[in-house]
Amino acid sequence: MTKLSSLLTAAALALPFCAQADVHAYVGLPLTATQEQTAPNSVGRGNVTVLYDTATKALLYSIVYQLNPGATATAAHFHGSAPLGANAGVQIGLPTQPTGNAGKLIGSVTLTAAQEADLLAGNWYFNIHSTLASGGEMRAQLIENSSAMVLPTYANGKLTLPVVLTPGLAGAASYAAELTLTDAATFTFMLTTATPFR
Repeated sequence: MTKLSSLLTAAALALPFCAQADVHAYVGLPLTATQEQTAPNSVGRGNVTVLYDTATKALLYSIVYQLNPGATATAAHFHGSAPLGANAGVQIGLPTQPTGNAGKLIGSVTLTAAQEADLLAGNWYFNIHSTLASGGEMRAQLIENSSAMVLPTYANGKLTLPVVLTPGLAGAASYAAELTLTDAATFTFMLTTATPFR
């Protein structure tokens, strides 16, 4: 069993038994050009989902992206410490860098205590650099899903997060989300629309 799947399984199984879960969820966050400090002329889109385990300091990520037509990915990083709209230096480069115009990135990285503090304060973001915008074509600020939401539940191989906020959009919507553990090496995300709450 891989380290990634082991952590996902352990984190999911622990959730129902904890009043305050050690796993922080950042699910379905929009990856857009408009979040870049200087927004490039791009119609690229995507989303970022991150689970962070404070016990192991492991950050698990699943990122799907589609760059502007004709653009090619050149790099991808987690950046901090910076609030929404501000820039910061690279904290972690992905072990496997993106290629091509579209794709999916899945993996895990380990944070330091200082990096954890910045992440949990909402001062981290993910972005993809490309041939269209070397400073970053698309960005997603890592804003934790609402603390007022019902705690996640784990049953029948699915981790369910009842309410998920997608920030940075006019009339932002909320979603119900399920994380399905498909086998020992992979996992998939499925989002279903719910009533917007802001």
